[in-house]
Amino acid sequence: MNSTFQIEHNRLFGELREVLKTDIARITGKANGGRSILFVYSPKDDDAYIAYAKENFNSGTYSFIDLRSLFTEFVSERGLEQFQENYKEFGNEVFFSDNFYEETFFCYVMNRIETSYQSHKIPVLIHTGAIYGMGFSNINIMEHQIVMRAQLPLIVFYPAIIVDKDTIKFLGKQIASKYRCIVIK
Repeated sequence: MNSTFQIEHNRLFGELREVLKTDIARITGKANGGRSILFVYSPKDDDAYIAYAKENFNSGTYSFIDLRSLFTEFVSERGLEQFQENYKEFGNEVFFSDNFYEETFFCYVMNRIETSYQSHKIPVLIHTGAIYGMGFSNINIMEHQIVMRAQLPLIVFYPAIIVDKDTIKFLGKQIASKYRCIVIK
């Protein structure tokens, strides 16, 4: 690791640890009524940040939810052929839809987050790029009633670039919503 990465890495994780020491009421107050933490770091260092977090954040307290793996699991449970048929018929509604919510990937993600909360663990979303183009984003997750009523925060690992000191761009295109969350960048 180069020294610039190490300094930035230490600063970001230090800020995250400080926020996690705060009670949920204070997090909610600072996050416009939300209960989430958007943890922003350079996309080129995605693997390093995730590896460090998995190694240093106790699995008894945190539940890492890998959205890449979760999507693979979602498709496998439905069967590839069935998923392909549904996608042909409904398009992106297989990912996010009010019409048949329980069958969507978004619902699958929310159920996993809820399971984490029920186990009294802080959910940590990683590999969030997996949801790009699915019709929902971090704000839909952060504003969902499961997260909004939880007594623990949600942490979203968000590999992005910072433009003009304050604009967060995911994959260099999508501007991140900073509403309903505390942003660590």
